[in-house]
Amino acid sequence: MAFLDDIGTHLAAATIPAADLTLGTNLFLGRRPDTPDTLVAVYETGGTAPELVFGTNSAPPVETRGLQVVARSAAYSTSEALCTDVWLALCLIDNESINSTRYLLADPVQSPFALNRDDQDRMLHVVNFLVTREVS
Repeated sequence: MAFLDDIGTHLAAATIPAADLTLGTNLFLGRRPDTPDTLVAVYETGGTAPELVFGTNSAPPVETRGLQVVARSAAYSTSEALCTDVWLALCLIDNESINSTRYLLADPVQSPFALNRDDQDRMLHVVNFLVTREVS
């Protein structure tokens, strides 16, 4: 499965107190549509170099990809709560399989933060991760 598909599967199944997340309804992969007002969008960003090993198999066994989460809502407090809830759900990834890929860790680069308001005056909160997973 693709990286963002795996993250979307994990978030759709997670308990997010600020809002139930449903792929294609209020949880979007690689895009942030104009509606609905309250949503979460996840994007792949630059990660780090894969770990290389010596031996006959030259393929790296582990890679670390970048992930950005954007939460949006008309209310500052809702956007902040949604981003924090998603941050906590991703921080719980610990050596588990998601769609048959082994994920070792979702390491937050920082705590969620307020980015700005969009052109429709909706608040955006953002958090970034480095996600380590096995290469299949």
